[in-house]
Amino acid sequence: MTRLAIFLLGLILSAAAFAEDPWWETETRMSPGGKLSLSDKPWWPEASNLSPGEHLVLQSAYAKEAGGEGKMLLRKEVRKRDSNKVMLVWVLDDDGDLTGTEGDADSDCYVVDYDADGTVDRMVDTIDSDGDNDPDEMDIRYFVEGELRRSWMGIDLDDDSAMWDLRDYEYTGDFFASDPYGDNMIYMNRYDPEREEWLPISECPFAFFDTDGDGESEVVARFSAAPLDFSEQSDPDYANSQDRYQGPFYPSLRNPGVVNIRYSFDIDGLSSKERPLHYEMGFNLVGGTPYSFTGMKHFQPLRRSPKTTICAPHKAVRGICEKYSAKATGFTWREFEDAGMKIGDPTWPESDRRWEGVFWTWSRRVMHNTGGPIQDWNVRREYDPNPSRKRELYFSPVDRRIHLKGAREGWQQVGHIGNTEPMGEIRLFDTDENGYFDRWEYYFQESSTPYRVAVVPVIGNHDLALDKKRLRAFFTEEVLPEAIRLNEALIARLEQLHPLPDDPTVRRIREAISDRISPDEKRYLLDLIRERLFRAYRD
Repeated sequence: MTRLAIFLLGLILSAAAFAEDPWWETETRMSPGGKLSLSDKPWWPEASNLSPGEHLVLQSAYAKEAGGEGKMLLRKEVRKRDSNKVMLVWVLDDDGDLTGTEGDADSDCYVVDYDADGTVDRMVDTIDSDGDNDPDEMDIRYFVEGELRRSWMGIDLDDDSAMWDLRDYEYTGDFFASDPYGDNMIYMNRYDPEREEWLPISECPFAFFDTDGDGESEVVARFSAAPLDFSEQSDPDYANSQDRYQGPFYPSLRNPGVVNIRYSFDIDGLSSKERPLHYEMGFNLVGGTPYSFTGMKHFQPLRRSPKTTICAPHKAVRGICEKYSAKATGFTWREFEDAGMKIGDPTWPESDRRWEGVFWTWSRRVMHNTGGPIQDWNVRREYDPNPSRKRELYFSPVDRRIHLKGAREGWQQVGHIGNTEPMGEIRLFDTDENGYFDRWEYYFQESSTPYRVAVVPVIGNHDLALDKKRLRAFFTEEVLPEAIRLNEALIARLEQLHPLPDDPTVRRIREAISDRISPDEKRYLLDLIRERLFRAYRD
């Protein structure tokens, strides 16, 4: 019976219909405690003596008994990450189409023993849910000393057959090479060895949204799942700690919550194959909401047991983000790249645009389970220490920027443009605590005293709904053109009034203005030129 046939049966029959497991399920069934060994298999003596490059093709005894084909392949491979080591790979042809010495990527399972010592280390299980011969889901299970600890799961929602970038049958850690583009979702679950079930842990989910149908992602969200009793003091980044999500099991893992949410947007609408992952704005939310959402139990009959994983469904993720009960909120706006790092998409690494979106920092106002990597230069941070159940924004005519309503303070380190020279900092304050910034302080790097302070009554602030389409239109059609026009006019007038001798910093900023950058980035660079010219004119 093929895996597709089993899936169709699962739609019309009760779970009792599966009292007799398919051969591939029986072959890889774990013993109590989530343990899986190869050394007790009847083929082990022959397989363990294979040399690198050699293979065996066998028939499953369980399939033979049931009158099926049940092909299996065993091969010894040299590891790609360490060419001095070998691994034994057991391929189970779940869908009955094995030819030659290779499995396929749509419905086969790969069980991997890194040291060929009989102990299972990884399992990659590919699932073709709709029978079109391409993968729709993929699990990467991680075993420690032969005991299942956790699994990455991937769901290919846009049907482009891309999910995980693998090397030696495990996630490489490079999600740029995986699939953060389009509609997709990945998530991690922890295995409960006593109850033999999955639990949400770590990144659960990372969800990507193609809101305009161009095959790129314009919104990304990540939930950090951790036990609700985790310690912010001793384990501030619990959800991102491998020691935690892959260590020994303990009971508090059964009481998980969403303790951090990152929620990022491409506001200017420039995400494309030429400008991938073009996120500007992101919320960082910390709290402690129990992990309990409608539709979070995902039953997949073609998955090896346990067949039910736990994750908030893709279609519900954005709504959860927008109503999440946050104890504190961080807001980030990426203004420009940092010349001191190259952490962006491989097609443009110096842009520093990350597949994870735009998120918080580990300095000044620490927000637990934020993760990384972090860009600090040319990134605006705003912080609201108060509880909130909705995400609110406003536009300030003072700096012509979108801000987090309710933020008490903000800051932005300026510099690292063209080289790693720091230039200064901008600080923002809501002095009367009415939800809007009313004080801006501008600093040059060499001084602890601001060279300019703007104290402005709250006049003309414009509240904004978190509506991506309307925000984009307002930002790109009204805010940016006017901000650029005003900057260029003021710069031209300042240069007339006080021609500035050749300033290497201004020259370097001008050189960074090119057709490749976005209008938002151009506005930021013009801001910096304006400020240097203003200070020179004033002095």
